[in-house]
This record gives sequence, structure tokens and C-alpha cells, in this order.
Amino acid sequence: MEWPYILAATALVTALATVFSIFAEKRLGILCTDVHKVSKPKIPCIGGFGVLAGLVTGFLLLFANGYIDSAQLETLLSSVLISFAIGLADDLLDLKSRWKIVLGLAPALPILLLQAYYPRPWIPVAGYIRISTLYPLLLLAAFTVYQNGANMIDTHNGTLPIFVLSTHIFALATKLLTGSDTESCLPLLTVIATILAYAIFNVYPAKIFNGNTGAFLLGVTIPLMLAMYRLELYYIMASTPMFINGFYYIVSVKGFLQKESVKRPTQLDEKGCIHASKDPSAPITLVRLVTGFAKNGLNEKELVTALYTIFILSSLISATLTIVLGYR
Repeated sequence: MEWPYILAATALVTALATVFSIFAEKRLGILCTDVHKVSKPKIPCIGGFGVLAGLVTGFLLLFANGYIDSAQLETLLSSVLISFAIGLADDLLDLKSRWKIVLGLAPALPILLLQAYYPRPWIPVAGYIRISTLYPLLLLAAFTVYQNGANMIDTHNGTLPIFVLSTHIFALATKLLTGSDTESCLPLLTVIATILAYAIFNVYPAKIFNGNTGAFLLGVTIPLMLAMYRLELYYIMASTPMFINGFYYIVSVKGFLQKESVKRPTQLDEKGCIHASKDPSAPITLVRLVTGFAKNGLNEKELVTALYTIFILSSLISATLTIVLGYR
């Protein structure tokens, strides 16, 4: 099977699995309230099944058609399945923050045990530097940071898929513009096809929420691609909005607290406009910072448009800087 058909099949499976999830969750009553809309609609809660179906289908087809080897397949499948399991456990059991941080390390184990990484990240001017001892530790940290950071930035319709999708699209552009061929980028293209097909159902107005299952799965794709394509610096720069969100949240609440135990960073008025909370004890988040610039608040469509724009610009600027600084 030619690779364009593999990407098309990946996207189709993702879309069909997501549609089935929406139908099944409505029938089973697995619904959550969309608190950022005045009408408070009930929305299916767990979008991770569609994302998992797409990723597994795409990776298996790449392997079956000789585009990736067995070690790459084992690494990719093991990591996404472990991440899915952690997210599902969180959705079902409401794991404590400390457990999510510890368990977030687990999806890194396949790539470390199979040594499917290069301990030589690219640094401007210095080029590829060898840090054989430190790199595995940094990779472990990256997996839990990105999965939990993705969960924290998943606040409004489409924010997480657009954030992850923009980072991957400009990562692909960076690789292609610096000499890589399309076939070597097929795992990355498979991730992009999956998220693009899924995002249609999660962007404003969302037909399904990601849930912790979807958030962890989407988040784990970044450290996986970061290590596979040796784009550490690019992905770190492109993730600046996520880091800002996480840093200010943790500092403002003085630790890793369950979101249910802290006050809301924003308030919704009767007209559907979202305002930054004036409560000094409410956590500082990226959304609170953005809405704080709007005197009369922002409706949800305006807010998510602003956030989508921030994510895309962050990835675009990061890709441009990476190329200009001499990445090869």
C-alpha cells in the first residue's frame, strides 16, 4: 500500500472511531457538562478511543508495508498503549496528581529499553552534542511533563489538539526543509493525520471532549516525535505556551493540586462572555492571562481563536528559528 493511502486510512479510522465513541458515550450516559457555554450542553467525555484507533492503525500499516521496522513499531505502539491506559485509569479512577506524574514516566520505558533514541540533541552553534548518561533522564522527564502539561492546557474546545497539531505540522516542515525525505517522516505524518481527523470533532463547538485519556495520548506524541526526529530544541520552543500555562499554574497554587480543589481561573457571565477571575487565590493560567487583556471579556469562540493563533505562531516562530540557527 502506498503511503498516501495509509494516511487516508489512518484518518478515516480515526474519524469513524470518534463518531462511534460519540454515539456509544451518549447511549451509555458518559457525558460531561460544557461549563463554558451558557446552555451547559452535555458532551461525550472520552475522545481517546478515536485517537488510539488512528495511531494504532497507522503504525501497523506503516510496518506492514515496510516503512518502519519492528523496533520502531514496538516503541510506538507500546508508548501510546501505556499512555492510553494511564489516561483511561485517570478518567475512571480520578488519579491523584502525584500518581499522574509518576505514571507519566512509564510511556518512556519502551523507547529507553529498546534504545530507540539518539543521545545527541542538536544545539545551535555546537551542533549535535553527546549526553549519553543525561539524555535518558531528560527523556523520562519529557514524557511526564508533556502528558501532564497537555492535560493542563486542555481547557477549552480544541485547545489541546490544535496545540499538538501545530507543533507536529511545523516539525514536519522543519524536517522537510532541512533535507529529510517524505518517507522518513511517515510516523510523524501518521500522527498528524490522526490528530487532524480527530480535531474536527473537538474544535469549537466540541462534539466530544478529550478526557484524560485523549489528553495523555495527544501529549505523548510530542516526546515520541521529539526523540525519533531529534528535534528537541524545536519542540521545546514550540511548547512555550504549555510551559507558561503549567509554570504559572503550579506557582500560583503552590504545588500540584487536583483541579477540582482549586478555584476557577475564569468566570462565565450570563451573556456567555469569559472573564479573568479577580480572585487573587484563583490559579494563573494561559487562559486567565489572555482573557485579562479583554476589558469586556471574550466569548468562547473569540477565546479559542486567540489561543489557536498563539499556538500556531509559537510553532511557526520556533520552526523558523530552528532553521535559521542552522539545524540539519
